[in-house]
Amino acid sequence: MESELYKGCPVQFTLQFLAGKWRTGILWNLREKSMRFCDLKKLLPGITDKVLMKELLHFTSKGVIHKEKFREFPPRSEYSLSPTGVSLIPIIQQIVIWGYDHLQDEKLNKKMFMTPAGIMESLASLDNKH
Repeated sequence: MESELYKGCPVQFTLQFLAGKWRTGILWNLREKSMRFCDLKKLLPGITDKVLMKELLHFTSKGVIHKEKFREFPPRSEYSLSPTGVSLIPIIQQIVIWGYDHLQDEKLNKKMFMTPAGIMESLASLDNKH
């Protein structure tokens, strides 16, 4: 629901746009290459087909993700970031960096302290590209 208080606020717009359990994960996983639905789903443990499809439809309707349909049998589709989607990656990257830096300050269980090395390697490679 859009609050009248925040209508037209770019910060609230961005936060609402990225809000949700799966949205940043979907965008983050598409940052380097196009992916099929089933491959993307494997990278998001716990997401249902219905929710993933809903989020992909949301992003395609907003022009953030592009869906390419291949005319072959069996039919195949791939999802990739549009230029607008690519422009969100540095924002998500900064959220990941900030979270990683400050997560250590929280008194959470040991599993929460574990950050996959692949995430940090991805961040390093993104820094080298910019």
